[in-house]
Amino acid sequence: MLQNKVARIALIISFLLVFTMWFIHVINLGFDLELYHYGILPQTPSGLIGIIAAPFIHSTADWGHLFNNSVPAFILTWLLFYHYRTIATRVFVIIYLLTGMAMWLLARDSYHIGMSGVIYGLTSFLVFSGFFRKNMRVAAVSLFIIFLYGSMVWGIFPTAVNISWEGHALGFFAGLIVAVLYKYKGPQPQKLRYELEEELGIEPESEYWKEEPVIPAEPQPEKEPESGIEIRYEYKPKSTEEKKD
Repeated sequence: MLQNKVARIALIISFLLVFTMWFIHVINLGFDLELYHYGILPQTPSGLIGIIAAPFIHSTADWGHLFNNSVPAFILTWLLFYHYRTIATRVFVIIYLLTGMAMWLLARDSYHIGMSGVIYGLTSFLVFSGFFRKNMRVAAVSLFIIFLYGSMVWGIFPTAVNISWEGHALGFFAGLIVAVLYKYKGPQPQKLRYELEEELGIEPESEYWKEEPVIPAEPQPEKEPESGIEIRYEYKPKSTEEKKD
């Protein structure tokens, strides 16, 4: 019952995120607002607003930029809020802001827009967090992400002039940093029985975890060397009747 509720909440959050992206794009395209001016322009006061606004602004040249970001943003956000519900909001906000601030400080002098930096951050967090926690369920999610978006790793290199590879790379490292910071928060691997017994100070009962103690044998008296002469002792009981004088 709880899992169904969490799944629905994660679905609503993912839908609202993508819906906002599409709504802003339609308004931008329909009214020709040229919202890219609200993107991240590194090391300029006017570019600071892009830390918040840039992920929701996409290229109006075509619909490809928006569509390519919508599908992974929806899936990754759902996975984050479903599997990490207790820390998902903090993780998302930190990755979102950390990626934007790093781009404002380090990216090249150009307008940077789109959700791809946050997408790389979410992917990095889910992959590394799954392996850090040694949780089979979360690790399976990580492998699923690698299978779907494994080729995304090439996006952190400057392969195209019109692509913000800095945003991809900085988002990737932001996700890794957050995965390390929240390594011991959120879902943790279930401990095995012998691990719980060790923490509680209980001696394991199974022979598979502990060898049986070796009890030293009691010292035996030394035998006298045989001399070849046999000595026999006889016992004669005392008569119960005494003789009278």
